[in-house]
Amino acid sequence: MKKTLTAVFAAMLAVMMFVFTGCGETAKKDDEKDTAERNFATAKVYSMDLTSIEGYTDNVVNGTWADTYDKLIGYIKKESDTEKRFALMHKAEDLLMSTGDIIPLYYYTDIYMVKSGVSGFYSSPLGYKFFRNTTVNGSGDNINICLASEPDSIDPALNSAVDGATIISHCFSGLYRWAKDENGALVLEPDCATGYTKAANDDGSATYTVQLRENLKWSDGSALKASDFKRSWNRAISEELAADYEYMFEVIGGYADGDLNVVADDDNGTLTIVLPVDVAYFIELLAFPTYFPVPATADAEGVWATNVDTYLSNGAYKLTSWDHKSKMVFEKNDQYWDAENVTMNKITNYLSDDDTAILAAYKNGTYDFIDTVPNDEIDTLKKDYPAEFVIAGQLGTYYVIFNNNANILPGSYTKGKTDEEVANALKEVRNALSLLIDRNYICEEIGKAGQVPAASFVAMGLTDADGKTEFYKNANKQGDSYGYYSVEKTALASNRAKALETLKKYYAFDSKTNKFTNFPSITYLYNTSSGHQVIGEYIQGVFNIYGIDMKLENQEWGTFLQTRKQGDFTIARNGWLGDYNDPISFLDMWTTGSGNNDAQFGK
Repeated sequence: MKKTLTAVFAAMLAVMMFVFTGCGETAKKDDEKDTAERNFATAKVYSMDLTSIEGYTDNVVNGTWADTYDKLIGYIKKESDTEKRFALMHKAEDLLMSTGDIIPLYYYTDIYMVKSGVSGFYSSPLGYKFFRNTTVNGSGDNINICLASEPDSIDPALNSAVDGATIISHCFSGLYRWAKDENGALVLEPDCATGYTKAANDDGSATYTVQLRENLKWSDGSALKASDFKRSWNRAISEELAADYEYMFEVIGGYADGDLNVVADDDNGTLTIVLPVDVAYFIELLAFPTYFPVPATADAEGVWATNVDTYLSNGAYKLTSWDHKSKMVFEKNDQYWDAENVTMNKITNYLSDDDTAILAAYKNGTYDFIDTVPNDEIDTLKKDYPAEFVIAGQLGTYYVIFNNNANILPGSYTKGKTDEEVANALKEVRNALSLLIDRNYICEEIGKAGQVPAASFVAMGLTDADGKTEFYKNANKQGDSYGYYSVEKTALASNRAKALETLKKYYAFDSKTNKFTNFPSITYLYNTSSGHQVIGEYIQGVFNIYGIDMKLENQEWGTFLQTRKQGDFTIARNGWLGDYNDPISFLDMWTTGSGNNDAQFGK
């Protein structure tokens, strides 16, 4: 009888467990069923008060992204008063950081390795590497380099990556270029141009007249004219091309109409360019790849830039061989106006994203330069290659990005809520998740290359209105403190306590396990790199402590860029290097229409 009762009790217990487990699973599925992407393009959840800035009366409470951020960037582009302009840029960063979609981790340093026998190499804080004036052990026959894997695009107007920009800067010549002076300082100097004059107009606009060099040519020997620049710039802003960087031409009159206020005089070799408001960085723009000329045969899809036979260029090199996903070969372009001063005759760029294999090829002498190393090798490389392992300054920020339209709230909260209610809650949640991350650990134990924990998005190294104080030191300035959260080591515990307090408003929390029990599973997207992977694993581990399940997904570089651009992600790794020495290069990328607006603001 005892045995029978025991068996009956066991059977009843099993049924009860099935029922309760089933109910729990059903509840969880119901919770997740209402957790999906929404579209917050018109959600009115952003605020912008500009009344503290003389001449501005805007005080928007609960406006759309277009009502606030887009409008604010427009004001910045039109403002000629330096102090007001910088005050507006601080307002823009305040608004950007309030969303929680941008989670800065650290300010970049640039890590690369270059053989001691290489001379004449230099790089810029924008991340570009220059090999045209190099020799290897006294020879200019060939230099073997590895920048990254297969470039996403090497069309000057369509590229938005640093590796592509480095390639383009060797194949194309803009009106100006970055070079090293006799003291080793990085300077802007005329390239296709010989110089320019500037005139201030009565209406506040500025007119630049740029004189081109005589007898400029494309790599096939045909003439390069002033009108090629005008045509290329109008192509870059065309709706048909839909270039990521088309907003870079917003400083030129006629941009809004799709026909830039540029007069090309082929007979006299001049370009007359009218800016509605003069900007201090305009000459830097003339050295930026998007401003380089492209041949008339360049199609809207960029197909011309994928084939050696159609890749016509005007710079120091021409592309002569491309074994896709293996290597690219560039040979000196004899038609380049400054060809006699190009010391390196051939550049062989190997394509790979395997950090371990890249380092092995460097060590065995195959590569003379590499732009990445395995993260776990950094300490050893510092010791074993002190003269070849380089850590250089860089104007950039490494960050994590959320898709603004991704709903990571449980269905039990979002069900029946308006888009505005959900969007406001998500802002709080994303900012809370940011506080869980130990940026000092990432810099010291993972980065190991002098990275500085970031408490703002605009990178260190960019100056404020006074030309002396760094912009980031005035970010969200309150007394002696600055930044949007504290990155002091002593603040980690209080940061995490504050984060948990916020998250408990939206997610169920088990006080016994100290974990959230209904946080939807999310996926962290990153491109192939040991450094990106380790950072992703660290964040995964931190989130897991609190019951937040975050999976990792790795994609090849080109695919990763497109996935992020199209908004097919929830959370991803990201990084941005300044395009020129002005904070706006970190801010105007987030307008609704920007091709670099991976967060999908207003979309």
